[in-house]
Amino acid sequence: MSGARAGCYVDSCLLVSLFHNDGGYAAAEAWLAQVEDHELWISHWVLLEFASATALRQRRGELETSRIDALQLALEQFRNERLGMLEPRGDDFLLARSWLQEFASSGLQAADALHLAVAHRHGLTLVSADSTLVSAAQQLQTRVELVLAVG
Repeated sequence: MSGARAGCYVDSCLLVSLFHNDGGYAAAEAWLAQVEDHELWISHWVLLEFASATALRQRRGELETSRIDALQLALEQFRNERLGMLEPRGDDFLLARSWLQEFASSGLQAADALHLAVAHRHGLTLVSADSTLVSAAQQLQTRVELVLAVG
């Protein structure tokens, strides 16, 4: 059932920063501390993108296998404790596709359009560190929050 939910849809890049401790870690951690009383949502698509980012870092030789297992376990614990799950539906894919066609010059990518469509359907604020995604969301008049890197 669609309808507004209280809270935020967390983009993959924030979880990658939090768990991979990359350049966006401090900003993601500060944002997370500010919203400790908000409901946070992701989709299985976020989990897939997290796994993809982790695999990419492994292929580059930046992560050992034992570290990957620890990252996945930590993410699962965090997901169980703090994150609600939403499922993308066919209508989300169709909306994402229409936005990609209508706003081709926005720089919006397919995966990000899908995140945006899921957040939009549920009336959630999409939270991301991706300025291109945030700009596209603003053009689409969808609630969005940019988490800026500190420094």
